[in-house]
Amino acid sequence: MINLFKKLKNKNNDSEIEYYYNNILLLARNKRLYIQGGVPDTIDGRFELIILHCHLFVNRLILAGSEEKAFAQKLINYMFRDFDRSLREIGVGDLSVGKKIKFMVSSYYGRANTYQKALNEHSKNIDKALKNNLYGTISPNKNEVKYMKFYIKNLLRYLSSLKNSDVLICFQNNIDLFEGLADE
Repeated sequence: MINLFKKLKNKNNDSEIEYYYNNILLLARNKRLYIQGGVPDTIDGRFELIILHCHLFVNRLILAGSEEKAFAQKLINYMFRDFDRSLREIGVGDLSVGKKIKFMVSSYYGRANTYQKALNEHSKNIDKALKNNLYGTISPNKNEVKYMKFYIKNLLRYLSSLKNSDVLICFQNNIDLFEGLADE
């Protein structure tokens, strides 16, 4: 009986993680990021936006408390299970999926470290971090980088405004991170 309860509880927890992750995906897939932000609408560009968004939300979750920190790790694990599923859907062979996921894990943590360091330093390093990662396959123009920096600033402002108790339920509100971007 206890094992059945545990399985049901884990399944419910997975649905909370899936809901949260899917909302991060919706933010990362917003067409404005590709059009005004100049992020390539490719597998690489989409991967980079998911990584960026996931890192920023995970970072806020970690700051909120121990329950949220545990949720953050489950969110990261869920993201990589989703990447695994996506690779298989596009026809990547079983033998190479593991290697690709290992590379994606390394890429995630490397980018998370780079973004966090650049954001903590409040310097021009964010330009370099974006150009090397988010725009890794292209050369963005000045306005595209400016757009993405303002978007990230809005996202960080939103995340900072959340009470610790609201971080896990933040998607119950309508998040408009694009408000005011046309004026910038």
